[in-house]
Amino acid sequence: MSVKVLKIKVLLFIILISTSTSFSQDTISHVVKKGETLYSISKLYGVEISALKKQNNLLTNELSINQKIVFVKSNNAYNNVIEEEDKKTKKEEGFAASIDESTESDKYLALHKSAKNGTIIFVKNQMNGNVVIVRVIGKLPNTGNNNKISIRLSSIAFDKLDAIDSIIPVELTYVK
Repeated sequence: MSVKVLKIKVLLFIILISTSTSFSQDTISHVVKKGETLYSISKLYGVEISALKKQNNLLTNELSINQKIVFVKSNNAYNNVIEEEDKKTKKEEGFAASIDESTESDKYLALHKSAKNGTIIFVKNQMNGNVVIVRVIGKLPNTGNNNKISIRLSSIAFDKLDAIDSIIPVELTYVK
């Protein structure tokens, strides 16, 4: 009789553990609306584009209206931001484009809105995860062409990001 009770207790314990771990994951389901992209969904929920693609077995960045996107959101991104703020690093998101240059340069250079000259910036293409490291050589002029641009990169640096478009979403990380 006591063996039977012990087996029931073990079984109940296993069921309790399996249900509590399945509910502890923050699974989110999103139905794609007109005009939404992987980038906009990633910003909405604070999830990397690569994670969305991997968890939904997407080979391209193309989405359809009413397509269901399901993913598990972790709190690791939030913890990483707090740690980075403690180290006085700045992480920002925005858009990058290539510097319109008449001569080709073999250096990884950038113009940025607020970073000081000489600052080293890690630039991550949010569409494919490619990263390039650039040095700021000047301020990005406040003109109409640069309204939505956070950083302009030398042609060689922009090419390394394997950009599909002339303006791409990027994540910038640098020391203040």
